[in-house]
Amino acid sequence: MKKRRWWPVVAVWALVVAGVAVWSVRHDPPTVPEQRDIAAALPVVRKAVGAVVAAADGPDRAIEIGALRFDRDCGLTPVRAGVEALQEVTVRVRADQAPGVLDSIARALPPEYAPAIRHNDADTRHVLRADAGEFVGVDATADAGSSVFALRVSTGCRPLANGVDLAPSPPPAGEPPAAFSAAMQALGANAAATSVEVACPNGKTAATVTAAGLAAPKSLGRALRDVVAGALVVQADPHAWAYRAGEVSVMVSDSEGAARVSATTSCR
Repeated sequence: MKKRRWWPVVAVWALVVAGVAVWSVRHDPPTVPEQRDIAAALPVVRKAVGAVVAAADGPDRAIEIGALRFDRDCGLTPVRAGVEALQEVTVRVRADQAPGVLDSIARALPPEYAPAIRHNDADTRHVLRADAGEFVGVDATADAGSSVFALRVSTGCRPLANGVDLAPSPPPAGEPPAAFSAAMQALGANAAATSVEVACPNGKTAATVTAAGLAAPKSLGRALRDVVAGALVVQADPHAWAYRAGEVSVMVSDSEGAARVSATTSCR
């Protein structure tokens, strides 16, 4: 009696199973929360960024709202590309104040985010983690001697979605705050500015107005001397100044002959 050769049948069946799996990955609707596409996650990100801005702002620090950006360098599976949405709020503080400010931000975040702060044994590294819901996270890391740290709102890797602009351009700014105009005038700059806006939990709108690629002065400190008179100066380095003009955070920096100015209105 001849032995039956099963391996051709097994090989064909394996190819069929693999083909069905690939088709399913590409076409089946999401079945778990982690698979909700990037379009579904963006409203949660916007709400979370507004909550972060409200929590991060304070009279003893300067903040800046970064633009929403997308990272295509992630994969849901070996055969399926994904995308991650991220938006940061930068916080500048005086020397040695980062740990205390990070703690205050955690306390000011919505309780439903369950914010938690961890400190290492040496109390030199401080980490904030919070859950904004729908698998959108908030995180920040600050060293004890840091004068700047960033609060990041991120979606994790998500399926792509039609109709989502993955390379958005910040819109032109409207009427900028007076503190922004004063800083620009101090630098002798007159350039178009862009704006990033977020909706605050209290119904107000916070915004960061930015102008970049400006001609840098020989000395930032000398150029800003009159502007910062009476302001709360948070940072005063040769190439980076941060201060508060009332409720407006202002940051002015230069690098390789190019200067940048931003001013952020708060949720207050």
